[in-house]
Amino acid sequence: MDNVARIKERWPLRAMCARLNIYIPENGKFHSPFREDKNPSCEVNGETIKDWSTGNSYDSIRVFAEMNRISNGEAIRRLSKELPGEKPTMKSESKGLVIPPLHYSLDEVKQLAHLRRISPEGVEWAGFFLKTLGFGECCGFPSWILTDATDQICEARRMDGQKFSSYKNLPERKSHTFKGSKKSFPIGIRPPGRVKIAQDCPCILVEGGPDYLAACDVFVESHQDFLPIAMLGSGMAINEDALPFFSGRRVLILAHSDQNRSGEKGAIKWAQQLRKHRAKVSVHELVGADLNEQVSRDGAKSVATSLQDAFN
Repeated sequence: MDNVARIKERWPLRAMCARLNIYIPENGKFHSPFREDKNPSCEVNGETIKDWSTGNSYDSIRVFAEMNRISNGEAIRRLSKELPGEKPTMKSESKGLVIPPLHYSLDEVKQLAHLRRISPEGVEWAGFFLKTLGFGECCGFPSWILTDATDQICEARRMDGQKFSSYKNLPERKSHTFKGSKKSFPIGIRPPGRVKIAQDCPCILVEGGPDYLAACDVFVESHQDFLPIAMLGSGMAINEDALPFFSGRRVLILAHSDQNRSGEKGAIKWAQQLRKHRAKVSVHELVGADLNEQVSRDGAKSVATSLQDAFN
């Protein structure tokens, strides 16, 4: 199989469009992402975008080329570097965090939504709009991976819902935090530049990756403007470098009241930190189940309604 075929296998059309922030509806025509287009003139035809106005067709490689304003040959050269067996393109942070190559596809969105028992729209909000979610491989397993524009933290969980096996000095675990991560850094405080966050936009702060996805689902159903944020461990204090982001904001902390009270203790600690930075903090106790469990049981719309008073 040549590199062109391998690239298209690794990057199907919809996955490439998601990678490049191009919204493609499930059905029907849409505006061209490559030119000014007053009336929707593009449509997906198999693995190509057909522009009925110009007669042009775009496979995943040409989509990459057009969006980066490079030739098809240069697009093939760049994408070939990401293929297995080639030297991968990785993002690195000066302190040593290396984030693996990530991709994004609607099939994996649906698979993760089914695993966590939330809506695909909630997962899509995290992955497509906030860019805090991607899919890749960790410890040899297909995984869903949380990170964000800070490149401070990266954590993976298996797509099959199983634990990672013990390895060297690491015990069996639900999640794997990549070496070089600052686990004290919250996920989601610095979305990509195209997502504009108002200075007075309130935040919902939860603990753990599953509750973060559930918070995104609640956002979709609540029709209220707030930013979902997660700490990936209740034992951590919020990193000092992240605290100025919360200054002057309303912050609702959702604390899961578990048996050892770790969720409650974490919420108290975070509330104290945030109040010192002039955040307007309230804490809402989740009794009997964490947010992901409540959303999977009752639905995001019902949970959003139950949190209405806490929002206000």
